[in-house]
Amino acid sequence: MDSEGLYDSLILKIVDIPHSTYYYRKHYRVEEKKVSEGRPAPDYSTDEDGEKVPDEQIKEFLLELIAGEYSNFGYRKLTKMLRRIYKLQINKKKVYRLCKELGILCPQRRKRIKHPRKNWYEIVLSQHPISFGRLISNMAIFKKKTDFLHLFAY
Repeated sequence: MDSEGLYDSLILKIVDIPHSTYYYRKHYRVEEKKVSEGRPAPDYSTDEDGEKVPDEQIKEFLLELIAGEYSNFGYRKLTKMLRRIYKLQINKKKVYRLCKELGILCPQRRKRIKHPRKNWYEIVLSQHPISFGRLISNMAIFKKKTDFLHLFAY
């Protein structure tokens, strides 16, 4: 074994990484994708009569809806309105893509946690100022008691 191999093995022991992982990653090369991300989206949708409606026209419909009373609607409700008002056969994913291109998507709301959950030992410590070691020993005794009771329950 040459000095480079000894050096590598010493470093791997220090870092605590298996040899197989190191050499796999050393010789592994990430290849670029040769396949496209999917089929290209068509530039049109159809209405109930089967006539083609170009995407540019659908974008105008979306802007009209947003300018009117549907300004607070998301892409799902806009899809429903396009189906009802303009009688389009259109998918919500396509409406999402068109809204994204137009820049009319609203930012997602974040859920706020109204009552953040605490662990039971945090609650106990906040109510009873005792040492943490004493709490741990009490927990161990409680666990033994519950295990003992569990034995007799069956």
